[in-house]
Amino acid sequence: MDDRQYKDTQAIEQLLSSFAWHADRGEGEMLSQLFLPDGVLFVGGQEHRGRKPIADDCCLRAAAPQRKTRHVWSNLRIVSADENHMVTTAIQLTYEQPGADQPTQLRINDMFDEFAKDADGAWRFSQRTIRRELALTL
Repeated sequence: MDDRQYKDTQAIEQLLSSFAWHADRGEGEMLSQLFLPDGVLFVGGQEHRGRKPIADDCCLRAAAPQRKTRHVWSNLRIVSADENHMVTTAIQLTYEQPGADQPTQLRINDMFDEFAKDADGAWRFSQRTIRRELALTL
């Protein structure tokens, strides 16, 4: 792996971690900035196209005052990559507690991500698909 590939992989890893961080805190505007302006998020059977719909979805999920989530990702695999585009897969564990007196749910999701560089040369999500594979009640 050359220096450029190493730096690109680090940038993608940071995007994955930032997505989890902002999603857990309901920071919709910050989360949406991880996407290109016309980026697409597929989650929960819904399509959110563009930064505002992506931000609104994050804020809507965080609106329940007792709801807590934590997202953990792993197993990043680079499917294809060049200087300006990258396609990856990873696994995401989503722990969700809807309320203090409700059981925690663990969702195991496959993530299919496409990244592209923006006008400033920074990597951004161009498309993210989060597909639930398993759900367990803890």
